Amino acid sequence: MSVTGSHSTHGARGTHGKQTASDTPGTPGAQTAPGTHGAQTVPGTPGAQGTPAGPAAFSAESRWIRRAARPSAALRLICLPFAGGGASVFADLPGLLPESVEVVAVQPPGREDRSREDAPGDLGALVRACAVALRPYCTVPYALYGHCAGALLAYEVAQTMGERFGVWPRTLVAGAQPAPHLPPSGPVLHELPDAELLGVVRARGGIPDALLGTPAFLAFLLPVLRADFRLWERYEYHARPPLPVPVTTLRGRDDRLVGPRDAQAWREHTSVGASDRLVDGGHYFIKDMSLDAARTLAEALLTQ
Repeated sequence: MSVTGSHSTHGARGTHGKQTASDTPGTPGAQTAPGTHGAQTVPGTPGAQGTPAGPAAFSAESRWIRRAARPSAALRLICLPFAGGGASVFADLPGLLPESVEVVAVQPPGREDRSREDAPGDLGALVRACAVALRPYCTVPYALYGHCAGALLAYEVAQTMGERFGVWPRTLVAGAQPAPHLPPSGPVLHELPDAELLGVVRARGGIPDALLGTPAFLAFLLPVLRADFRLWERYEYHARPPLPVPVTTLRGRDDRLVGPRDAQAWREHTSVGASDRLVDGGHYFIKDMSLDAARTLAEALLTQ
């Protein structure tokens, strides 16, 4: 779930030759890593270039990486989930985006098929681990998308990939998240009693009502939620040069947590330019992304 606070030259980009996103690493037919429960089929509608590509599947290529490989992809979209979420948050995305975009989702520890591991407790360690896991996937043109707190993680990963490895993303897309330098507002969620914490997340659209009556689910979810909120509510922005890549912010039309000023403040974090776009949905629009919202995301990715 999110931490709410109620950026013409892109620099070095690695090998941006004529490689496609599926040239490296792995192949479209890569085996699923041990410990996973098969690939997840994603619904979609058939289409040509620039229209939804149709069914796709995530395969686990490491503990950290889930990929829906696309042989003809020109851009790799690396997605980072909101607090409490995992790679499955982005399960529908490959089927909604055009064939020219390959989706890679980061799977943090402590959730889904990594539920036996501890949730991240140190932001620096998390950023470094993500950067190392993603390095082999950034030898082709790539973009970063983060939702809510995942946008802060995407920002930190972008800085690390550029500063440490010299491979800046083509663009950064921040969904439903104020700019990194803005302080959080509202209650400190990780300190709330269980019932109040769940109530806040439910009110934001982060938990379906049907699951609130499932004790086993809540017993699993609460520790992850609390750990993730603790991590991101303690986030400290450290000033650094603006990103040498464009930034696009996406906000749900029904989102009451992230406003225009929150999004416009991302302009301070890019030397190239920023844009703010509205899409269908609320704070968690990524969970039930509409076709129009996916088109808006594709446009932001492919017109940079």
